[in-house]
Amino acid sequence: VQEAAAQKMLAQFADRPIEQLSSDAAALKVGRNLFANNCAACHGSDGGGALGFPNLSDGDWLWGGDAEAIRTSIHDGRMGAM
Repeated sequence: VQEAAAQKMLAQFADRPIEQLSSDAAALKVGRNLFANNCAACHGSDGGGALGFPNLSDGDWLWGGDAEAIRTSIHDGRMGAM
């Protein structure tokens, strides 16, 4: 039941460009919650990284920092435990 509710909630954002989502208050709120629950344990609550986990708050992106590369990193994961 929770999975279905989560999928329904995320569906409203699925087909929108990242550039548009980046200025949508509802999308940003969901993104902050997703980051806190899925990413912060390794990348830090501020995205600053930790030993073995890249800093996500700087301009040095290992796999590319354009919208599509970031989407791929989030959706498919990269090396390690993502």
